[in-house]
Amino acid sequence: MTPEKAQKDFMELIEKNGFTEAAKTTDTQNTVYHREWTREVEVAWHGKQQDTLEIRMMLCGTAVLAAVRRNGRDDPKFIRDYTSPKRAMNAAREIATFAGFEW
Repeated sequence: MTPEKAQKDFMELIEKNGFTEAAKTTDTQNTVYHREWTREVEVAWHGKQQDTLEIRMMLCGTAVLAAVRRNGRDDPKFIRDYTSPKRAMNAAREIATFAGFEW
């Protein structure tokens, strides 16, 4: 896959799946895109609380770097790179669905 095709595929998937621009990295000036989910959950002994999930993605050449934040904290086991934009988006969909959020 060429960098141009990866860029085109990445942008199509970002727009189609509700991701928006979050920021630019300071070192490479790549754009970081993100999508956030929020829901109210009942927690034993504490009552209702907000449960949040944020997925951030950035295209670097032909690879996509993705990171997950749950309730404001980075989840180190979900900082990964994917070989194509489609694989990254499929992984993001699975992560959000498995966490109980609507895609």
